[in-house]
Amino acid sequence: MHKLRWDDLQYVHAVAEQGSLSAASRALGVNHATVLRRIALLEASCEVKLFDRQKDGYRLRPEGRALLASLKLMDHASARIRRSLDSTAKGIEGTFRLATTDTIACLLLPDYLENLRQMHPNVNIEVAVSNDPIDLSLSGAEILVRPGPDLPPELSGLKIGTVEFGVFGSPDYLARTGDLPVRAHKWLGTAPGFAGSTVGEWQLSNVENRREFSADSFLMLAALAERGLGLAMLPVFVGQKSGRLVSFGDRAGLPSTGLWVATHKDFRQQRDIEALLEFFAGALRRDTREGAAVS
Repeated sequence: MHKLRWDDLQYVHAVAEQGSLSAASRALGVNHATVLRRIALLEASCEVKLFDRQKDGYRLRPEGRALLASLKLMDHASARIRRSLDSTAKGIEGTFRLATTDTIACLLLPDYLENLRQMHPNVNIEVAVSNDPIDLSLSGAEILVRPGPDLPPELSGLKIGTVEFGVFGSPDYLARTGDLPVRAHKWLGTAPGFAGSTVGEWQLSNVENRREFSADSFLMLAALAERGLGLAMLPVFVGQKSGRLVSFGDRAGLPSTGLWVATHKDFRQQRDIEALLEFFAGALRRDTREGAAVS
């Protein structure tokens, strides 16, 4: 069996994308005969015919179409590797604005920025903190690290994982009230501006109006819960990093939302911004695998 190599398959990909040998040869920077020869050798060695030659160009046969999706993934991966190597070799330089929430800024970003400084000593990051989804979109930032079910249409980015929510309280509070039903507990709620959030909607449906205090910050809600003032629904990574809170009840049926690393569509294809997107996406993925941030 012929051992497939990417430099063989890229000829198939180029012809499939361009539709003709001549267009593929120009895209690859080789002559027409080289493209024809490499495809013929690949078809012969694998004992499969990938293309039908028609009057208007080359068309993939079913055998080739089954291969095309995988080739596109390989091409995208190759492009990411090239960008990563390019940014590593040249370094990221300049000042960039990153918008995110207070929980991500305080609990996750310091480690990420320390690593970024070691890798790229000439990059400066201005961190803009807001818990309002509208502010995150209109902050003028080049990079956004934000939770949400999806991205606004003007943004483009990567969904890194899912932010899971849980209910947390202090050990003292739960020792006093642990046998109460959920609705009978004292709750630390979301402020009016946060009411349309994932947590705000859950509390509106499940907790009635028994809110002792409210805030538009999960860090503030966690601090209140640590004082034993009630239960708070928090991102699980916030509750786990507290050290002074314990989980209450079963997480089954509790809400979750996505976590995105994004930029404005106008900024895509800029080398440094693409490199920063990949850096922060990679950092969050590592925390995902280690259970530190999202799941």
